[in-house]
Amino acid sequence: MNARPDHKPMFPIFAAFFATLVGGALLTGCPKSAPQNAEKEAAVNQDPPPDYVVAMVNDTPLTWEEMERRAMGYMNQDIKQNHLIIPSNRLEDAKAFFRKRSISAFVMKTLTMDEARKSSITVTDRDRVKGLNLLAQTLKSRNMTTNDFFNNGPLPPEQMHREFEDGLVIDKLFEQKVGISIGIHNEEIDKVIAEIQATNEQKRVFMEDLRKKLVEGANFEEMAKKYSECQRSKDKGGDIGEIRHGNLTSKEMDKLAFSMPIGELSPVLQSNAGFHIMKVTARTPAVAATDTTPEAPETARVSHILIRQVPINRKKIMDTIRSNKFAAAKKEYYQSLLKSAKVTCFLYPDMVFE
Repeated sequence: MNARPDHKPMFPIFAAFFATLVGGALLTGCPKSAPQNAEKEAAVNQDPPPDYVVAMVNDTPLTWEEMERRAMGYMNQDIKQNHLIIPSNRLEDAKAFFRKRSISAFVMKTLTMDEARKSSITVTDRDRVKGLNLLAQTLKSRNMTTNDFFNNGPLPPEQMHREFEDGLVIDKLFEQKVGISIGIHNEEIDKVIAEIQATNEQKRVFMEDLRKKLVEGANFEEMAKKYSECQRSKDKGGDIGEIRHGNLTSKEMDKLAFSMPIGELSPVLQSNAGFHIMKVTARTPAVAATDTTPEAPETARVSHILIRQVPINRKKIMDTIRSNKFAAAKKEYYQSLLKSAKVTCFLYPDMVFE
């Protein structure tokens, strides 16, 4: 299992909801008419009529009008928010891409919402509050609020709220059908921890080899620019500037900054961030206060090379393992719904759903 404790696990709430928003189409208010003949699929450079049925899930149709409205809404949002650039000669390819994603989302939502109705799944006020809190956390990293989400989405606000509500229903279905049966064993967590420890040991050995090269004459600044994972100092050849006592979170590094000889290399040091090789390039002694000048503390100018370690957090590892298992179980459950359903795509006859 490739569990990654440094990766934030996906919350079960909104997993299906966000997949649908990215993909596009939820059938709302489409007439339950018979599917149109495939010959009506449109002449070259001419769209089908609005009521042309592009796909059917059992007895539920998706019309061209509904698919197109959603597909183009998501494409335009991608252009606006993610600065997607579509060359004019690739516009039709881009439209086809978003149309297919809309159809896939329509199939997923139709099947899962039908199952939710059969299972009498309903959403409570508690579910809504929890969902809104998780939505707010997710949007925070994008500098967005829930108001932005509902009012500036690719669909009108009232439909965005319906998408939100349907997403809660679908995720509750997945949780009840497959989520509650997922178990995590200590052996699984211990295995991941052992893999992380082995990875971190490889990083430490790499740093020991790098220090040996530095001792043999390799240029510190060049090695920092090439290998260091400290974004603050990497491009400066490892220079983190002047520091005072207590500026470094590692007590050992802070002590060495004000005690080791200028120009010498530290041993490989380990902090919460990872593995360091440190070098003091200058040191300024403390200056006592005078009648006209304030006291100036001792400072040291420090450079370092950092290789980050993978943190070990047992709870995050457990959450990641569960997230991976949950994702696999949801996929298997959805595939079982597909196998028992009649799904037809008239617009793209070779389209595969999985």
